[in-house]
Amino acid sequence: MQPDLGLVAARFLSMALLMASVGVPFYLLTDGQVALDRRQRNALGFIALAAICASVWWACASVAAMAATPLFDLDRETLSAVLDATPLGPVLYVRLVAALCLIAILALWPRTLPAFLIAFVALASSAWTGHSGAAEGGLGLFQRLLDVFHLGAGSLWLGALLVFVSSVFRETDHNSLVERLSAFSRTGTIVVCVLAFTGAANTLLIADGDWSPSSGWTLLLAAKLALFAAMLGLAGINRWRLTPALARGETGAERHLLWSLCLESACAIAIVALVATLGMLDPGA
Repeated sequence: MQPDLGLVAARFLSMALLMASVGVPFYLLTDGQVALDRRQRNALGFIALAAICASVWWACASVAAMAATPLFDLDRETLSAVLDATPLGPVLYVRLVAALCLIAILALWPRTLPAFLIAFVALASSAWTGHSGAAEGGLGLFQRLLDVFHLGAGSLWLGALLVFVSSVFRETDHNSLVERLSAFSRTGTIVVCVLAFTGAANTLLIADGDWSPSSGWTLLLAAKLALFAAMLGLAGINRWRLTPALARGETGAERHLLWSLCLESACAIAIVALVATLGMLDPGA
């Protein structure tokens, strides 16, 4: 059975925005930044507003898919009934409240830690959707915990990439960028380990011995792993070749680093799109 493309798009957009809202302040925390500057507040505020819209779209598209009705034919009574009777409702409400609180924090008390924590609450709600959301009992709780750690680590990597790309465009003195890139290489090792462990454990729990090598789920999982390997390769090039070249002031180093960071970011976004699709597929089908 092919997944609903509209629902896949809604899942992807809401997940990508929530990960960005977590990842940027998460990275800034690891970089020692206590308060958000005006540009960062504005960017995170826009992301939070977009996440609200995307989350509402996702919830409506999910209900429409359950009711086997076109999205624009969905009536209020059906939407309300399904939201009240399924985890969709609590997940949506948590996301909306957290996003609104994030906007308020950005306006009234723009500190990095509370912004990260509030955004993380919204992102963590994703663990109650898809395969993890369908799991039951203690094993289901463990699977959702793995999801939360996986999403957090992935968000940190994505947020760091967004900050690095922005820094290449904005900064004329690249000394601080070189320092950030060098410092994150150590944090990145931990991120990769967390992603590898939680991803492998979650895959085993989802498949549970009932999967087909030729299923769409398996093929997309293989594509996700290939993109993850590509990100590791690009990160290695950045760490051992391009960052030292930028530090030495080599001609073209800035342009090459920007291209590499953009490619790495594109791989990360593609992985989020694959994850949005994987959550709707049966491993054995």
